[in-house]
Amino acid sequence: MPIFDWDGLDGWGVLRAVMFATSPGDAAAARVATENFSAGVQPDQAAEAKLARSRWLERQDAEAAFPCGVVPQAEPPGDAPRLNVVPMLRAKPISVMAVVLPTDLVFIREEVSEEVEELGRLPRVAIREVDVVDAEGRHIAEPMRETLEPEALSIVVLRWTNDGVEEDERFGFRSAWLAWRAARKLRAAAPAS
Repeated sequence: MPIFDWDGLDGWGVLRAVMFATSPGDAAAARVATENFSAGVQPDQAAEAKLARSRWLERQDAEAAFPCGVVPQAEPPGDAPRLNVVPMLRAKPISVMAVVLPTDLVFIREEVSEEVEELGRLPRVAIREVDVVDAEGRHIAEPMRETLEPEALSIVVLRWTNDGVEEDERFGFRSAWLAWRAARKLRAAAPAS
C-alpha cells in the first residue's frame, strides 16, 4: 500500500501549493538574527522548532535530509471535529522532507514544529527506481541547467517493493529542475547493487 494517497488532488492544486510552499531567505533576515543573537535575545518558536528537528535528525543518525516536494495530506481521523468551511481542494497538499537513515528512507512534514511528524518510512533496499514525469505521466529529461521557463508541474515517482508488491510514491514539484534535484538524492539513497 502506498504511503501517500493522491486521490482527489489535481495537478493545478499541487502546482499552486508548491509555488507557495517555501519562503526564500534573505540577507536582512540573517542580519536581524545575528543582531538578536549578539543582544542575547531568545530564539523564537521557529528557531526552537528547527533545533528540535536537527536534534531528531542527529538521534536518528540521518545521513541526509532534503525537500521532497508536496504530497496529499492524510485525511483527519474520524473523530476530529468537522469545520464549517468550504474546502478549496478535495485533498490539501503538504510539503515533505526525505530523510536518509542508515537503513530506511523516512518522509517527514517539512513544516517547522517542535514535534517531528513522520509521514511514512520504507527500507532503502526496497527502492527500485526513481523517475521524473509530467502531469500526464510522460518522462521528463533531466535539464542540463536551471532555466527561467514558466513553472509547470513535475512529479518525482519513487518506485519501491513492499513485501513483493510493487508500489510507487509521487512528489509534486513546480519545475523539472527542482524535481530532478530531489530525484538524484533519492536515487543516491538506494543501496548500490
